[in-house]
Amino acid sequence: MRPPSHSRFVEKAAAALTSAVEVYNKPAFAYREETFAILALNAWELLLKAKIMLDAKNDIRSLRVYEPRQTKSGAPSKKVYVRRNRAGNPFTISFGTCLDRLDQSPSKLPPEVKANLSALLAIRDNSVHYLSASTGLALQAQQLASASIRNFVVLAKQWFKRDFADSMHLILPLSFLAQTKPADAVAVSADEGRLIKHLKELSAFKSGEDSAYAVAVRIELKLEKSSAPSVAKVQISKDADAIKVTLSEQDIREKYPWDYKELCKRLRKRYSDFKEDNRFHGIRKPLLSDERFAKPRFLDPGNPKSPKKDFYGSNVLNIFDAHYRKALSGA
Repeated sequence: MRPPSHSRFVEKAAAALTSAVEVYNKPAFAYREETFAILALNAWELLLKAKIMLDAKNDIRSLRVYEPRQTKSGAPSKKVYVRRNRAGNPFTISFGTCLDRLDQSPSKLPPEVKANLSALLAIRDNSVHYLSASTGLALQAQQLASASIRNFVVLAKQWFKRDFADSMHLILPLSFLAQTKPADAVAVSADEGRLIKHLKELSAFKSGEDSAYAVAVRIELKLEKSSAPSVAKVQISKDADAIKVTLSEQDIREKYPWDYKELCKRLRKRYSDFKEDNRFHGIRKPLLSDERFAKPRFLDPGNPKSPKKDFYGSNVLNIFDAHYRKALSGA
């Protein structure tokens, strides 16, 4: 039996949001915030259209755009026709129209959800004004993204009896993704400053105590003792305003397993055009200052002037992949 039309929209919406989360959680992806906003809004539009179709008993006409045609006299016709795109397919209602339709029905969206979606729209619409997100904007985007996932899961379960809680992985805490500076120490453009202020205003919405929805979700790390060998050790930073994740010396080699010799061996095997030349060193050396990709080990850990040896994590391959051609048998 063929599934109802609205359920296909739900599945596609879940796929779009899963893609948004996977992209966001790639540390080396330089367009994470913007891409998440684009894909997440696509997911939400599909989810809202699924709800409109469900309420309309899966009548596809509930999603189509109708308009009059011009008569010979120049006046609009009384009869309306399906508006079609360049390919000849029917136009469907916009994201904003979806919100308006639901506002006029018993399925009205909670105000927290609408404020969260407005914030994502602001990030998407203003993404052209900044090249990369500052610490302040990245933190706001993370909190809004986490709330968007939570709201999506709650509404999908409420509207369609679909539980995506296990398949929707949460946004990683910002401390796992980058070494951040205090937000007030980061210079931002005037355009980005206005966006940050606008997002703060939207995030200031106060939810009721019993509300299952949120405009923004703040993620914090909780320390728990565990004897499992796969659990990384963490400690609280001396900076009271920041969450910091550190590794003990014995864990360093698990996260950064390759020394320089092993790195070059891996790259020679992976790429057909790799050479240990100035081009390679020009790519490699900036990675040494970014703990997402490399970390030095000092002979005297308490003395940064002591002899050191650099080690690399396997995610450096994401950087080199953009510069070299993979060998047919490359790992």
